[in-house]
Amino acid sequence: MNLNSKTIFLLLTILISAVFTWPDLNYQDLLSQGDHGRDLYAFDAVTHGKLPYKDFWWVYGPLMPYYYGLFFKIFGVHITSVLLGRALLVVACSAFFYLSAACLVPPGLAFLGAAWFTQSRQEFFFTYNHIGGIAAELVIGWCLLSYIRNPAMRYLWLSLAVDFILGLVKINFGLAGLVGIVLSVLWIDYSKKIILNDQKKKFYWAAGAVIPLGLGIINWLLLHDLPLYAIRQCMPYFGDDQPYHASPLLVIPYYLMQHWLTFIHSPIGVAIGVVLHGCTLLAVYLLISNKTEKAYRQDVLLALAVIGFFFVLYFHEFLVSGIWYRTYWSLPFLDLFHFVMIAVAFTFILKFLRILIFIFLGGLSLLGIVAHIGSIQSQKQPFRYLSMEQGQIYVGNEPQWTDTVNRVTVFLNSTLKKDEVFFAMPYDCLYYYLTGKASPTRQLIFFDHIKIPPQQEISVIRELEENKISYVLMSSRIISNETGLGVFGKTYCPLLSQYIHDNFTPMVRQGGNWTQPPGWANNHGVLILKRMGLK
Repeated sequence: MNLNSKTIFLLLTILISAVFTWPDLNYQDLLSQGDHGRDLYAFDAVTHGKLPYKDFWWVYGPLMPYYYGLFFKIFGVHITSVLLGRALLVVACSAFFYLSAACLVPPGLAFLGAAWFTQSRQEFFFTYNHIGGIAAELVIGWCLLSYIRNPAMRYLWLSLAVDFILGLVKINFGLAGLVGIVLSVLWIDYSKKIILNDQKKKFYWAAGAVIPLGLGIINWLLLHDLPLYAIRQCMPYFGDDQPYHASPLLVIPYYLMQHWLTFIHSPIGVAIGVVLHGCTLLAVYLLISNKTEKAYRQDVLLALAVIGFFFVLYFHEFLVSGIWYRTYWSLPFLDLFHFVMIAVAFTFILKFLRILIFIFLGGLSLLGIVAHIGSIQSQKQPFRYLSMEQGQIYVGNEPQWTDTVNRVTVFLNSTLKKDEVFFAMPYDCLYYYLTGKASPTRQLIFFDHIKIPPQQEISVIRELEENKISYVLMSSRIISNETGLGVFGKTYCPLLSQYIHDNFTPMVRQGGNWTQPPGWANNHGVLILKRMGLK
């Protein structure tokens, strides 16, 4: 079987991405008792027939719990199963980045771009959910960039199908993706003078009505039985549901400044900046001065338009919040932009400069991959290991955090009866997952920004009574000056606080420095209370 260069480099991309992710199969850089605990609990819950939103609080689209739940079913209920599912999505991201770039870039340079993207890709450190969205948006990008060279309807139908999946990962990005698809197709068809036929009309009808309606129906089926306050807790897209707000007029200069600082913080950063921005400036000159072949120039400009549409549209969460990790949704398209511009510049610059740039970026990519593997392997020490059956991974948290989680899990497993459940708060779902216990309440998070009304507090108390809760686990995050968290009993949930005070007494305390601010995945202390009168 003869393989062309494009296929060979695709296989190499998959191989290098697999090597990059291999050490991550039993290692989590930072594991949070809240956000990661919520994810793990949700993935396990759906395997027992529970529904997102309806049966437990969930703040993203309903799809990914089922994706990772499938890995629990096949490989067992261990965090390693989740990490395998995540690793496969990372490999898919690298592969579709390569395929997207290869629509306009020579295969060797597309492979370099994919290697660069793989080792420099920013991880959504707080959730396993979003990597599914990144994979989906790259598939959509590949479909539209392929459509530029080969305007076949199959690419457009596939882009809509994948966007529907993206909407089930995170609905606002699915809707943003629909806008990007429609704008891209309109601009490509206008530029290439592609006629509006019956198939294209059906495509626009599906994009404008069928996909949004389908997403709306699925979300309605899962949400319609919930009160409005619970719906807004699961879909925090309105008013002040989000704790972070910022003006785009301030956010955009902040974004540009951060990029500038990234490039000037070291000599290597300066060199990277010179290569990327130097190639970009040269490419702009070549494109506006018509020094490239006409058909190639048109395809490049259309590709840059598509990339630009999606970069801007996927930037919306960051624009209104100023939260840096929300720029990660746009980063794949920034990397695509850079390597398309490098490809254009390569049509003009001397061969030895092309080789020099290739060696420089390739060397940095290889160094990044090797450093990643070495760093993770060095972290795999016995004191970083979560030893319980549902864990079986190494974590990058401080040793005190790991010790606390191990000890508290052992205590709960040895104290609770077989069918007995406990209540964890304010946001410590990890212990539900590690002990294999269901939450006694639908609500999994209790913080200021969740805006829990009195009627919901009463509902939670009723659930605690109905489930005959004898033990309450409180972490040190019940008192926090972090934005949106607050002080339990004072800034949020006064009724629930009074109920616990009147019915439970402290039993054992483990870990954490309670005189210092608690952390998202560090300085983690636990206080376990038992019901008064319990022997």
